[in-house]
Amino acid sequence: MKAYLSLAFLIWSLFSIPTLAGGPPSSLKLLDAADKKPIEGVIFHYGDQHGISDPAGTVYLNIFENQSLVFSHIAYGTWTLSDGELADAVKAGVLYRAQRPIEVQPVTVIHVHPRGEDVEQLALGVEDKLSHDAGAILNQNAAISSIRKSGSYGFDPVFRGFKYDQLNLVIDGAQCATAACPNRMDPPASQVAPNMMERVEILKGPHSFRYGTAFGGTVNFESAPLSFSERPQVYGRWSGSSESNGGIYRTEGMGGFRGNRYNLNLFGSFSNGEDYEDGGGVAVPARFQRASAGARLGVSVTENQDLTLSVTHNNAQDTQFPALPMDLRSDKTWLFNARYEGHFSGGALSRWSTTAFATSVDHLMDNLDKVLVPRMMDARTDATTLNYGGRSEATWMLGYARLYTGLDLRVEKAEGDRTRSFLMGPMAGRTVYDNVWNGGEVAKAGAFGEYHRAF
Repeated sequence: MKAYLSLAFLIWSLFSIPTLAGGPPSSLKLLDAADKKPIEGVIFHYGDQHGISDPAGTVYLNIFENQSLVFSHIAYGTWTLSDGELADAVKAGVLYRAQRPIEVQPVTVIHVHPRGEDVEQLALGVEDKLSHDAGAILNQNAAISSIRKSGSYGFDPVFRGFKYDQLNLVIDGAQCATAACPNRMDPPASQVAPNMMERVEILKGPHSFRYGTAFGGTVNFESAPLSFSERPQVYGRWSGSSESNGGIYRTEGMGGFRGNRYNLNLFGSFSNGEDYEDGGGVAVPARFQRASAGARLGVSVTENQDLTLSVTHNNAQDTQFPALPMDLRSDKTWLFNARYEGHFSGGALSRWSTTAFATSVDHLMDNLDKVLVPRMMDARTDATTLNYGGRSEATWMLGYARLYTGLDLRVEKAEGDRTRSFLMGPMAGRTVYDNVWNGGEVAKAGAFGEYHRAF
């Protein structure tokens, strides 16, 4: 009962848009004058308002008359905008700044083996977005390998020796999926749509609780941020690739239209492959087929508050797993997500985000296409999993420190039936039915806090 009350509270938080700021603050985006990239980490002081520009290079201010704005950055120096200059910059929405050359005296550099950071980030390029399995992308990190039961599909990450449920894999900090297959033909990484992701955040060890608990670490796939335009605009992209060994071809694309207050995005991908030959010329069973399609609608409720709704459908078919007693016949997954995000200024609260999600996986596998000599039985397993929950997080700026606080809820359910028809032996002619998950259910609810301070 407590879990359902917590879920109701999170859903209420999602659709109750807060108005914590006294008035809608103005936004100003800081860009590099040379490459037009956002300038992150610019410190600003404006009266009793102060803070740091976010990863998009944006600062939020409540504008007052006769007040100057001071910026400071190690690579761009310190500069001041007068009352009139600030008004012009806010009207344009963008402020460009060139890097400042720094002259230093001769120095001695001593190289010391650096301490590994607790958080690593992996940016996704064009080739990564074409990948049909997000688990293969993670192999770019030196600390991550994969358990491979098929030649080209179902890469199950292993991070510094930790695997399976010892790792917490989420999308945008909240959404997750549970493998319906008892042999993990469909690990959580295979349900991520790489062409809609922008980067991957890897948190080592059990020390961070922002995205849930896991002994080995957390892998957080972050989707591309919402973008709007002053005038209605149509946009899109398409890319494809092929590999001769295995006859693999991949294609992905996205398109949509956006305006001042909305952004509707449609995306999809398709990949197909056959058996490939190893170095000795031996054919390795690796046939697979994977398709993904979805839509995302972003609405700017106010200048600094956004609401995002998304749905994604993944469909894998006829995939061979030579290392397992069965092959994947079909794997159909639906991912639903609703997210609110607001940015505030003039107080300690800097950002508030709330997410509600649901994920369902319908998995079917059998051994009917397996070459078995002798064939003792025909086997088939139909299994499903359901995940749902939510997460609400507030970010507080306390001087030069940052505090994260929040609540989260995650419920995981699994059900499945296996059918075995015996063809030989003392059980020949009989059919046995058994349950592979026994209606298992796990519910997790928690509160978290994380304090960051630079010294």
